[in-house]
Amino acid sequence: MSSTAPAADVASVVVRLQADVAALLALDLTQVDGVSGPALHRSLATAAGQVQAVAARVLARVEADGRWADSGWRTFGEWAARRQGASVAAVRRDSALGHALDDDLPGTRLALHAGAVSLEHAQVLARYAPTSPARRAALASARPELNEAHLVAQASRQGVDEFGRTVRRWASAVDAAAAEAEGEVAAAKEYLTVTRRPDGVALQGFLTHEHGEAVATALRAVAGVPAATDARSREERQAAALVDAARLVLDRGLAGGGQSVRPHLTVLVPWETLLGEVQRAATQDGDDAETWLPAGWRTDVTAPAETLGGTLLTRSVLDRLACDSEISRVVFGPSGDVLDVGRMQRTYTGQQRRAVIARDRSCRYPGCGAPVMLGGVHHVVSWAHGGRTSVHNGVLLCWFHHDLVHRRGLRISRDGPEGRWVFVRGDGVRIDDVQSAPHAQDRPSGAAPPRDDGAECPAPGSTHRRVAPTPAQGMLSMSA
Repeated sequence: MSSTAPAADVASVVVRLQADVAALLALDLTQVDGVSGPALHRSLATAAGQVQAVAARVLARVEADGRWADSGWRTFGEWAARRQGASVAAVRRDSALGHALDDDLPGTRLALHAGAVSLEHAQVLARYAPTSPARRAALASARPELNEAHLVAQASRQGVDEFGRTVRRWASAVDAAAAEAEGEVAAAKEYLTVTRRPDGVALQGFLTHEHGEAVATALRAVAGVPAATDARSREERQAAALVDAARLVLDRGLAGGGQSVRPHLTVLVPWETLLGEVQRAATQDGDDAETWLPAGWRTDVTAPAETLGGTLLTRSVLDRLACDSEISRVVFGPSGDVLDVGRMQRTYTGQQRRAVIARDRSCRYPGCGAPVMLGGVHHVVSWAHGGRTSVHNGVLLCWFHHDLVHRRGLRISRDGPEGRWVFVRGDGVRIDDVQSAPHAQDRPSGAAPPRDDGAECPAPGSTHRRVAPTPAQGMLSMSA
């Protein structure tokens, strides 16, 4: 079709095209299979791209004509999007492609018409190539390593993703000053918003290519290779990796005051709620809670734990946080005055933690094996349930499986002469995998399984000796 064809001729071709499309839509595709389908799809995709390119050029001419402004719309994108039922972004993209094909990329237009390059290749060129005077001059130059013919030849041999990198490198080399300015504009657009919602927190943001790649690389490094039993989607694993990366920074003191372990999440737990948790543990373990709870103390109705920001925590989350955190006691009088401030250290000390790590080496959940830096030490019998903070009562779990153990109420014990960790569900089914046992190379040859540091820990289901708490109004500030 000639670019100077009368509008009536263009319209007649469009009518015939619509008739052909109608006939195509009426075809029975049930006979298309894996043998004939690929070639048919390629032909259809090429034709569709060619038609979309012509449509983009038509749209660009409508914009250049200017009569659309008489309708009162502020921008051409808004006007055309309303008429076509499209998005403003799509209209702007198509219009830019049409202008580029007509004004700056004639070779690309001919290659697209011939089916030598795809519509996406042309969109990449329109997006990055004719974006500054120096780049336009390079496109039209006779230099074979810089001009449009060179880029079109690259497009015919490369996939769209690879070609996009090729064109961006070309644009940076041809006009470094423009590339620097574009980088500054992109950096100025960076943002991150953290929005609280009733069921969680939503993240939205924008990063430059450099920073985005840094984040993506870090998430891949933290997420690692999923275990065979890990049924999470890629998106779910990335979300977990983002949280794990934040925990790494906070737990290891990589920012702020330089402390080795700093409080990074403060949770307020009403004293009654803690008593309720202890009573629930006693009932599960077969104890008579009434023998050690204060007389008349009610724990059937308790206020939920919450963060300083007011986010309420479920019981399983509270259990997991309480597993390896510092707890500070603050007792209030009837008028709200602070009567007493104390602290109970019940986290694993440096030596204890090192001993557990030396024994377990990695996450002990069946089939996981996540490295040490992505987790912590879990109380096999929780501290709130009477468990001791001892090496015998500690097991190394990654943060994901640490949460999972608390959410599902899994029971953990050591079994056999090798001291194999055993995970059991609430219905008694054992979560078993050969990878859950410490490997032979994890210990020196002939060495016996590591022993406790002297403090015996009751096994799950046994009777624990507890000290009755003193009735008081209070709040626990737990830094996890």
